[in-house]
Amino acid sequence: MNTDNPREQWLDSWLALKGENPTFEGPIQLPVLSGSMLPDFPVGSTLHIKKTEGNRCHPGDVIVYRDNDRLVAHRLLLRVGLGSRLFFFEKGDTNDRGRWIPSTWIKGLVTSVVLPESEISQDVVRQSDKASRSLWADFIHRVLAPPRKIKQMIFPGGEK
Repeated sequence: MNTDNPREQWLDSWLALKGENPTFEGPIQLPVLSGSMLPDFPVGSTLHIKKTEGNRCHPGDVIVYRDNDRLVAHRLLLRVGLGSRLFFFEKGDTNDRGRWIPSTWIKGLVTSVVLPESEISQDVVRQSDKASRSLWADFIHRVLAPPRKIKQMIFPGGEK
């Protein structure tokens, strides 16, 4: 691997996380290509990623998961086990909606981010638990509000 060429390193990292370069030994680093995780991860930043399995991840973690041929970095908000299967609700910090993904899609855990002017350590990334709690409250509101509205439509004067 030529570490002088970031594009080569990103390609090697991308292939390693997808499982197509199992002999890759270097640090896994990928660029941020969208604004879904603003303000923590601005476009153009570089994420440092540790390969991991989904069963080692928890709500509040920023993970990288594989969605077809794309690698996506989003925050985990919920963890639910159904029988022998494990699912997570993931959402970009600035996105209005998230979605459920199986734990098998998770390929890595974001440990730090390099901004153009400095590096934020893992502790700062994990410090986003406050943002996670606010996202959790928003999620609960979105999940519980529609049934409440439907109930009000069915029982306009209150339940009898």
